[in-house]
Amino acid sequence: MTKSQTLFISSLVLAPMAATAEVSTPKQIADRPSAHCQAPRWAPDGSQIAYEVYDPSKDTRETWILRLTADGRRDGDATEVSAGRAQAADLLGGRKPPVVEFEWAPNMKLLSRPYVFSSRGANKNFDLFADGDWLTKNPGNDGQPSWSKDGRYIAYASQQKDSGDIYAIDLQGEANPIRLTFWPTATEFHPKFAPTGRTLMFTRAQSGSKGQDIGVIQDTGKPQETLRMVTEWPGDEIRPSWSPDGRLIAFYANKDTRSDKVFDLWVVDASGQNAKKLASNVVVDEATGPAWAPDSSAVFFVQQDFKTDNPVKWVRADGSAHGTIDTGTQLNGDVSAFGKGDRIMLAFKALGQKGSTEKTWERLFLVTLTLADLKADAP
Repeated sequence: MTKSQTLFISSLVLAPMAATAEVSTPKQIADRPSAHCQAPRWAPDGSQIAYEVYDPSKDTRETWILRLTADGRRDGDATEVSAGRAQAADLLGGRKPPVVEFEWAPNMKLLSRPYVFSSRGANKNFDLFADGDWLTKNPGNDGQPSWSKDGRYIAYASQQKDSGDIYAIDLQGEANPIRLTFWPTATEFHPKFAPTGRTLMFTRAQSGSKGQDIGVIQDTGKPQETLRMVTEWPGDEIRPSWSPDGRLIAFYANKDTRSDKVFDLWVVDASGQNAKKLASNVVVDEATGPAWAPDSSAVFFVQQDFKTDNPVKWVRADGSAHGTIDTGTQLNGDVSAFGKGDRIMLAFKALGQKGSTEKTWERLFLVTLTLADLKADAP
């Protein structure tokens, strides 16, 4: 046996074996010729999924809704979400207004159309729409809506002045939106209500080189008194997402890399304590943050590793174990999870199945698995 053969066999014996989760055969649930399908968002009951279609040649953005069967298969054709206003199209020179930043209502019976989104309005800026009508008509852009879980409030980012602030609409009370953030030289955006109560998370971008940080308003009725910053680190902390139990926040940060192109996955208590890095060099989602297992025990993300086609991975929230999910797809991103009991459905975008030479247009795929299927890599 040659020395090179000995080294090769030794590497097979000594190298840690990567475990992959046992998942269903990947189902392609959405595709569009010459356009990207991205940003999947699960309905609160898991019966439907909304996604965005972006056509770069026409610079158009649409949102579509697809019904799914209990086992995650397509149930009929997708339907397009529309602002329902011919006036908006007229203002755009006959072009169809975009529908972006879609957010499901917390209850599918709350409205006849149980969602809110941002689209171009009467002043050619972006306004919020719900149930087929305008919610806001401000001089600046309104977007990134988030609905409180009790259905009463819709928080959103509004650029009524030079910098953006967070506002909230009380659907049962105040006629005028409530302003929640007041920094004169910072921009606040991406509000996200906690899974329980009315605690609201947001991202703050300061002028200069101070970067982006994560803040929380504990009581939207007392925004200035109950506001606290969760992170104020060097660099950027972006795309935060709540754990289903509301105790933890997962997000992407570059404080260790000091690069605007290389981000790590972190988790922190909602109080701002016990920050922990869970994974290095991850793919940052286009719009949403890291996806959570239904019991808040694990986080799903995409590893930035072109040699293995950017695989979907998981990691325990306490950092104790991690592994790979064999989705059978390549160059993945935008992972979104829906769970009921022990069963999890993962929707995500990918540039086709592994081995495909068609790597131009992103499509949406879906796999199902259980918590027991998450097999940890060897240490």
